[in-house]
Amino acid sequence: MSSVSSTSLSFSPVTLPFTREAVIKVLEWGAHPVGAPHSHKQIAEWCDRFWCQYIEVDAPPEIESLLPILADVETQWDLYLINTYQIEELRSRSFEDERLPIEWFEDWLSKVKP
Repeated sequence: MSSVSSTSLSFSPVTLPFTREAVIKVLEWGAHPVGAPHSHKQIAEWCDRFWCQYIEVDAPPEIESLLPILADVETQWDLYLINTYQIEELRSRSFEDERLPIEWFEDWLSKVKP
């Protein structure tokens, strides 16, 4: 389990548009978290918001191909926390300083980049 000081991170949500370019940008932040403007938690939350935009509507093909990756980022975040912390900690901590393995972001990026 890896954590980082959150002093350099913004605690505001990622506000990028829901585009392929933005997905690449947030995954790059995840793959290079030192100096990134947002935490892995915020990246996972943004991926979830993006994915949720297309729950009940057909996504354009360029977005459709991103949806499994977005869902995986958010799902792996949740699973990582559940498998790492006790229920009491899950209820009381913010997890802004928690990091997923960098290799996961590198793998997701390899699936998104042309």
